Amino acid sequence: MSIESIGIAVPSRIETAAEIAAAVCAEEAFVRDKVGVHRRHVLGPGETGVALAANAVEDLVRRSGLALEDVGLLVFVTQNPDRRIPHNAAPLAHRLGLRKDLASFDLSLGCSGFVYGLSVTEAMLQAQGIDHAILVTCDPYSRIMDASDKATNAVFGDAAAATWVSRDGGRTRLIGMDFGTDGGGADAIRIDAGGANNPLVSLDIPEAVQAYDRDALRLHMEGREVFNFVNGTMPGSFRAALGKAGLEIDQIDWFALHQGSAYMLQALARRAGIPSEKLLMNISEYGNTVSSSIPLLLEQLDREEDLTGKRVLVSGFGVGLSWATGILEFT
Repeated sequence: MSIESIGIAVPSRIETAAEIAAAVCAEEAFVRDKVGVHRRHVLGPGETGVALAANAVEDLVRRSGLALEDVGLLVFVTQNPDRRIPHNAAPLAHRLGLRKDLASFDLSLGCSGFVYGLSVTEAMLQAQGIDHAILVTCDPYSRIMDASDKATNAVFGDAAAATWVSRDGGRTRLIGMDFGTDGGGADAIRIDAGGANNPLVSLDIPEAVQAYDRDALRLHMEGREVFNFVNGTMPGSFRAALGKAGLEIDQIDWFALHQGSAYMLQALARRAGIPSEKLLMNISEYGNTVSSSIPLLLEQLDREEDLTGKRVLVSGFGVGLSWATGILEFT
């Protein structure tokens, strides 16, 4: 497996730290310095996750020259699809004009989804003899947040990324994978209603819509629980991945970690022994973009640095509570 190129897209609507702070009744310094968000992009009226993902794929094609007719696999990582049914990958494939004999599906993972997606994509390419895949990430959390909720609305932004993954390309390889899930903490990030257990519409009662209040329909996040999970779990995941790859931490050139918050990232770096100059951060520009945070980091790094012979540790952690860590080696 080889990552050949990454395209990105963000909505045109921008919100500043001052605007976010006013909405959540917080100090601007809290949003800018502790969360780390200076501005972020969010979907505007009429915009959709599928449309934003299509823009990311179009950006990928412009910068890479990938021929869409060569794509045999489309994986769409999202926990907030445009509709519950059908999966986002289907309308995206149609919108892009991809061939009909395409393997396509959604992967319902959030913050760890990009790294999981890379592994799943690699396995599909190898097992089915597919030459080229596009791994898309897009989790528009702005559509499921309460505007006044400091725990979520001060944190998340919207973005999409499209990663071209080839079966036999020689630019990168993914090694030292480590995965995990602590389902006992799953309620730390949740939406209480809308699933099969608490459906919005009951077919048993004609014309009935369940009487949920807004609170049951929005995203909830227990920030302290997530912080403790990340700092208690992820240093061990980094060590496990490095051990499987036969590497030491000082042999990693950059660390592309999920952009939960600036405070969380800085605390995690100290606990894991990551030098600050090797820690990639873009939360100030985008906020926490869930599954897109790591490919956004990699796209910027690829533009600004010569990655020949370099190693990047990639790690996502969050909803589930799940995590996934791996190491990208560039040839």
